[in-house]
Amino acid sequence: MSYSPLPGGYQIDVVDQSGRAYRAVFNNLQLVGELALLPLLIVLAAELVALFLPGGGFVGRLLEAMVELVAFLVFGTIFVVRWHRFILLGESVSGGLFPPGWTPFFIVGVKLGALVFAGWVVLAFVAVLPPRLLTIPLAAAGGIALTLFSMRVSLIFPAAAIDRPVGLATAWGWVAGNFWRLFVCLIVCYLPFVIAQFLLNAVATMFPALFWIVFEALRLVVSFAGIAVVAALLSHLYREFVDVAPQIAAAE
Repeated sequence: MSYSPLPGGYQIDVVDQSGRAYRAVFNNLQLVGELALLPLLIVLAAELVALFLPGGGFVGRLLEAMVELVAFLVFGTIFVVRWHRFILLGESVSGGLFPPGWTPFFIVGVKLGALVFAGWVVLAFVAVLPPRLLTIPLAAAGGIALTLFSMRVSLIFPAAAIDRPVGLATAWGWVAGNFWRLFVCLIVCYLPFVIAQFLLNAVATMFPALFWIVFEALRLVVSFAGIAVVAALLSHLYREFVDVAPQIAAAE
């Protein structure tokens, strides 16, 4: 399949694309719930098991965080892939726990994650070097740059979910001239859910630890809902970059 860049004058409509992403989720709430239920329960179960792992202090917390991260990377991504495939292919059901497209999606996610993690390791070493008055701001600027880089190449995910993976350079080129519009779209689509999780955490501190699983389940629900909106946004943009761009170019 050819991947034509959008014409130079094309601009992402922030309001329209963000609204479409929210509508895609709200208009298919039942399906979103069905696709997310099993992965969400598996991630929640993994987090519950992690609480009872041996060890304490920093090592125990690190091990707990690793279990939770692996659980989400393996099982949370099942939901993301299924949702991408529904929006782009109309596919709502597929055989087996792991849907088609999960493997390339997981691979590109691991590659990007490893690249960003390596960058953060380098920045951590930079931050502790003298003079810290200079190196700490440099490390902070580098962290912001890594985050922006991840956002710019985020269209690799819907492409991989439908078994059409592309390289980082291709995804980077797609967004040429539209990065800040994409950035605003991503903020609009996920920031409300970050705020909702913050409020949930604040409310959770008012209740006994016995209620942890209730609030953690709610936090995961909010997180999956936010991911669904972002994935819908990326799927819609991917479709425009791949399907609409050649039509615009032909018309010109």
